Amino acid sequence: MSTVIKKNLAPVAWLAYLLIVFEIVYMISPLALYYYSAYGPSLNFLHNWPQTAWLSQFFLPHFTESSSWILNSLHNVGWKIFYAGLILFLLGAGQIYYAKFTKKGAVTGGLYRFVRNPQYTAFAIMGFGVLLIWPRFLVLAMYVTMLFVYYWLAKHEEKECEGKFGESFKAYVASTPMFIPIKLSAISWPESGVKRVAANLFLFGVVMLLSVSVGMGVRNYALNRIAVFYAKDAATVATTLMSEAEMEKTLQIALDHPEVQNQLAQAGYGAGAKLLNYIVPLNWFLPDLPLEKLPEGVHGHHQPRQFNRDEYKVLFTKAKLSSGEPIADEDIIKKTTAREPIIVVKLNKATGEILGIEQPPAYVRWGNIPTPLF
Repeated sequence: MSTVIKKNLAPVAWLAYLLIVFEIVYMISPLALYYYSAYGPSLNFLHNWPQTAWLSQFFLPHFTESSSWILNSLHNVGWKIFYAGLILFLLGAGQIYYAKFTKKGAVTGGLYRFVRNPQYTAFAIMGFGVLLIWPRFLVLAMYVTMLFVYYWLAKHEEKECEGKFGESFKAYVASTPMFIPIKLSAISWPESGVKRVAANLFLFGVVMLLSVSVGMGVRNYALNRIAVFYAKDAATVATTLMSEAEMEKTLQIALDHPEVQNQLAQAGYGAGAKLLNYIVPLNWFLPDLPLEKLPEGVHGHHQPRQFNRDEYKVLFTKAKLSSGEPIADEDIIKKTTAREPIIVVKLNKATGEILGIEQPPAYVRWGNIPTPLF
């Protein structure tokens, strides 16, 4: 592979990752509609195939509160990790360009005293932070891929440096860890040829499988820590913590209304259709749900800590499942690939009063794209 391709592959790998993870930035900007006109079709392509629909889903709660303080803090922790990686990257880049301008040769001091590739380490840290901020399975798969690309690039760059700087650089490589400041025992690995390519692909497959398995396990843990109520052919998610009794009471108030019963019957509920419903505080606004048009000035989530715990809006949606086979009610969220909004009911849980019944928009704010389910 030519030197030009090698040098360009690193930014291309990072750019491909950022085009996916920057979804969160575009979603709260005026450029959101333009961005999704280009990016949305690729998500929908994955979304339309049962074998790949899971890639567009999230494995951590995005707009729901959980009973786990760890889950509740991961979003903010992700931003801190991202900025820590960014600072590390800028420091490493400063050392590299200072050495180039002053022609001091190989950089082995500063950050490079502890690891040989601090900038790739910084990218890995930044990427992990973004993964916590925007935890799609697709982002997870791209993150793992990016790590392997950067390892491969780092090995090739080090070979070039050995040819340029000679024995002094070889001694530096022998005494300094590659990515983390801990010296690990070397693993026997084929030096080159078909065997090395096969070994790398095998390792990539194993790591990817383990990463996705961990993501699935984390999603199951998260679903056990949020407020979910399962009834016949329906799963209901409360975006704030509620007991099952409170959720059942809130749902029943909405279900007792004749118009709601009629709309659900037309959607096929009671005749095999599965529902995925949401209970949202009345003054919360969540652009990830096909719930309502957002008020003027609200672009992202509006989830004030102080809210009336008697007033809610209930969104009923028909779940589009990844498989046509019968599933248990407890698997509705896991198997849902898209939602078809049916009706929104605004109510007072304490008095049983219906405050309003509305037709929700057909899609979320950014159109027909897959958004988080919980």
